[in-house]
Amino acid sequence: MASFPLLEKIQKIPTKTRLIVFCGIVVFLLIAYIIQFQIPMNTEIKQMDQSLSDLRNTMQANDAKIKKLDDLKMEVSTLQERLVVLTEQLPPGSEVSGLLLQIQKLVNQSGLVLKLWKPDKQRPHPSGLYEEIPISLVLTGGYDNTASLFDHISKLTRIVNILNIKMGGAKVGKSGNIEVDINCTAMTFAAVEKKVEPTPKTGKKIL
Repeated sequence: MASFPLLEKIQKIPTKTRLIVFCGIVVFLLIAYIIQFQIPMNTEIKQMDQSLSDLRNTMQANDAKIKKLDDLKMEVSTLQERLVVLTEQLPPGSEVSGLLLQIQKLVNQSGLVLKLWKPDKQRPHPSGLYEEIPISLVLTGGYDNTASLFDHISKLTRIVNILNIKMGGAKVGKSGNIEVDINCTAMTFAAVEKKVEPTPKTGKKIL
C-alpha cells in the first residue's frame, strides 16, 4: 500500500491543532471574500442608492418647475387679458380721433347737434401714471336728449367723465320742443406713452 508522507504527518498533528488550523483557513478565506467582494459590492450599492436618490430629487425639482411654469403661463394669460381691457379703457394719447367718432355717433343717436369738439392740451396727472385729455363740447338739444347722451357716454369702454356742464339759451326748436345750448368738458384719460430713445450710432474707426 502506497504511503503519503504529507498525509501521515498531518494525521500525527493533534486533532485540536488541526481544528484550529482549519478554522484559521476558513476565517482567512472569509476575510478575503469580504475584502475582495463584499466591501466593494456594498460601496457600489451605496453609490447606486445615492445616485437614485439624487435622480429622484432632480425629478421632483423638475416637476415643481413644470408646475410653476404652468402657473406662470396662466398668470401671463390672465395679465394679457387684463391688459387688453385696460388698454381699451386707457388707450394711448394719440387715440382721440376714435373717441370723436364714438361721441358723434352717440350725439346723433340722442337727437342732439354737436357744434364744437375741441381737444385741449394733454396734461399729466400728478400720479404720473396717466394723462388727462380735456375735450370741450358744445351741443344743442333738449334736456332728455342730453341726459340720454351722458348716459351712453358713461357706458363707453373708454373712461370718459363729463364735467363743468353749463346749459342756457333755451328756445323753442323747429320740432316745437325746448332746446338749450350745452357747454361741457368731456374728460378722458390716456396711458403715458414711453419714448424710445434712439441708439447712438458709433462711428467707424479709420485705420
